[in-house]
Amino acid sequence: MSTQKCEFQSKVLEKKPCALVMEVEIPTSQTDAEMVNVYQSIQASAKVPGFRAGKVPMDLVQKEYAGLAKEKLVENMIKKTVFSALEKENFSPIDMPTVKDINFEEGKNLKYVFEAECHPEIKAKDYKGIVVKKEKLTITDANVDENIKIMLDRNSKLVISDDSIVKKDSFVIVNYQGFCDGTEIKEIKANDYMLDLGAENTLKGFKDLVGSKKGETKDIEIEYPADYPNKVLAGKKVIFKTTVVEVKDKQLPELNDDFAKDMGLENLEDLKKKLKETIEQEEVKRQNAEVEKQIVEHLLNNNKFDVPATIIAQQKEYLIKKMSDYMKNQGAPEDYIAKQVEANQEKYNDEADKNVRLSYILNSIYLTEKLEVSEQDLETEKQKMLDSNPTRKDDVEKYFIEHKNNISASMKEEKLFKFLLDNAKITETEKDMPVKGN
Repeated sequence: MSTQKCEFQSKVLEKKPCALVMEVEIPTSQTDAEMVNVYQSIQASAKVPGFRAGKVPMDLVQKEYAGLAKEKLVENMIKKTVFSALEKENFSPIDMPTVKDINFEEGKNLKYVFEAECHPEIKAKDYKGIVVKKEKLTITDANVDENIKIMLDRNSKLVISDDSIVKKDSFVIVNYQGFCDGTEIKEIKANDYMLDLGAENTLKGFKDLVGSKKGETKDIEIEYPADYPNKVLAGKKVIFKTTVVEVKDKQLPELNDDFAKDMGLENLEDLKKKLKETIEQEEVKRQNAEVEKQIVEHLLNNNKFDVPATIIAQQKEYLIKKMSDYMKNQGAPEDYIAKQVEANQEKYNDEADKNVRLSYILNSIYLTEKLEVSEQDLETEKQKMLDSNPTRKDDVEKYFIEHKNNISASMKEEKLFKFLLDNAKITETEKDMPVKGN
């Protein structure tokens, strides 16, 4: 950006909490002088047939490069004046201002309008003594038993059913062909397809297979909603002509010391102990997340202010991309993702606004309370990782060099929430952790 001074006049057209709209007018005495410089710069490298580069006569340069000269002149004059205009208003922009309107003809003053955004000047309030409710769930033997059942289920194997009758939790291997209005749907056909009738995501219509026997054929009717991702099925009533090929039941391993050893532990008692510790650790994470959520809601509700529209837009774009990438990885088609994005615009706007406002609030608290992540803090954190990975010293050192800023930001957030928790008014209640089905 040029630092050469330039005479100009400016005025504020509109002032917002985080933005300023200004008009700048530059007299012809300045633009005429700048136009001479622009043409000289163009002449130094101008190429016109019949002349060597840089040797084109000025009158021909002015004729052939008039459009380019005008563009360069406007660009140069904006660079020379836009930040000076902001300095006159003691306005510190976040980024390069956006020029909205340019009016320039040779022989007349150059006028342009621009908008610039700034960070809001805020001082967070009501962040000490936040009233928080904390529900502490006590881990019982029933919770441990529940998780053991899950482990057994995950390590089960499928065996052919003794009676070959489909039950509500059977695994059924089927052949099927889809029909709509009596016409075969070629895309809806499968052989030896396995259905888990006990799974929540299994289409309800296939639950009608319960009671069927191996080799039996049955028509299953399924009506798909109009917004179903698969266009072939969306809004249609499909008849699945289904044949039961095989019926399998789930066989759980025996719960004993051998099972515990297969899980990498010494015995069944050790398995239960480790499992309880894991559940307790997860419960602590849940409690902390719930407490932090209450603190965040309090801060947002008690600190209202405007934030830059550009930063909100960037955050919204990030949220949409994050959601879109997730849905793509799940196999959702592009048109379905586009519809979801369109339908959730208000949600993304609200979430982006909250995220941006929260970042300003937390930063204000961090600065006000003079919290900091020192080099010693980082060294301590690195040592913890080295202690946990004694054989990977070089990898840990490399990781800290490459991700120092991210690590520091994470530690900053951790220190900040610790401060807020230490200064909060926490009311604790205790009860046993519920067991599914109870």
